[in-house]
Amino acid sequence: MGTWAGLLLLLGTQVVDAWQRSVPACLLFFWFTPLLILIPGMLRDGMRSYTWLAFISLMYFVFATLRIFAEPASGRAQAELFAVILLFLCSMFYVRQRSREIRAFKEAGSDLDLHPDLHPDLHPDPHPDPHPDPKV
Repeated sequence: MGTWAGLLLLLGTQVVDAWQRSVPACLLFFWFTPLLILIPGMLRDGMRSYTWLAFISLMYFVFATLRIFAEPASGRAQAELFAVILLFLCSMFYVRQRSREIRAFKEAGSDLDLHPDLHPDLHPDPHPDPHPDPKV
């Protein structure tokens, strides 16, 4: 939940800042692509997407830090820095929590109910191919 809040807050501060500075839409596309490309994986609860989100947020952290030093009294710059820090921390803590849950699931068997569509690597194929291709 915190990861999504941080992501939405970061996107919101970026859009407001771009609108007030009259940034062209093509530049916004390249600025938001690293964040937006991860959303499908996050919706599927992919741990790699959340891990990459934490790494990518560090790029936004660098720019937010530079902006804080350039405009120390700017509320938008402070909100942007807060959003990036929130995004980084929440995504890393989420990965840590979920990896512990998955590890406990693997060690304990099937005590945890993890959805097979969300975690196909933890569940065997329910419909194995009865006639595998001999040419492969």
